[in-house]
Amino acid sequence: MEIVRVKELRKVYGAKEVLKGIDFSAEAGDIIGIIGKNGAGKSTFLEILLTLRSYEHGTVQLFGQELNKASERQREQVRQQLSAVLQPTQFYKTLKVIELLKLFKAYYRSPLDVETIIADFKLDAHRKTYFDKLSGGWKQIVSLAIAFLSEPKMLILDEPTTGLDPHMRNMLWTYITEYNKRTGGTVLLTTHNMDEVELYCDRVMLLNEGVAEVFDSTEGILASGFKSIHEFYLTQVAV
Repeated sequence: MEIVRVKELRKVYGAKEVLKGIDFSAEAGDIIGIIGKNGAGKSTFLEILLTLRSYEHGTVQLFGQELNKASERQREQVRQQLSAVLQPTQFYKTLKVIELLKLFKAYYRSPLDVETIIADFKLDAHRKTYFDKLSGGWKQIVSLAIAFLSEPKMLILDEPTTGLDPHMRNMLWTYITEYNKRTGGTVLLTTHNMDEVELYCDRVMLLNEGVAEVFDSTEGILASGFKSIHEFYLTQVAV
């Protein structure tokens, strides 16, 4: 089942064209890595999918709904099927982890039990810790737990493992892949960790100065003669 269909997407800031005719699609259950240098247009692309930014040309369909033709009510229905963890992660500094989870459970009107989420994400030792006092890794875990509360059909992650040690990176990816397998949910993410792309992503879109230069499966890229996704990335993107 197709979740996202993007054709000839363009985005302009003033005189600068940031996205230059992007074509993209995602099926239910896909994990897709969006890679490229800083400033390539990755975050802008994700923000358009999240309905946070407008676009000047092209079509963006989410769950069959063309965003530029949607009413505000229809756009809200689209948003209810999305969840995201963006950079930087910021929540109310004066709230404890358990308070944050209860707050967002009420906001999302989620049927999920907060205690189940705490158990699933191994948060019991941190339930009474203020969010601002958590390490960077645990902040990302809590942010992901909150994103799961809405039971999204599509999860968007902007550099979710930046600054995390290998143990916390592995924990985060365990939760992401388990969500993907359990729900058939679609995951789109940006990352600079090419080993993560190779290990976990079904497909890869390489953005270079607003152009989608490659959009292929990881297997297809490696079959082209590259030893790794890291090698592919370095050969495609000029320093």
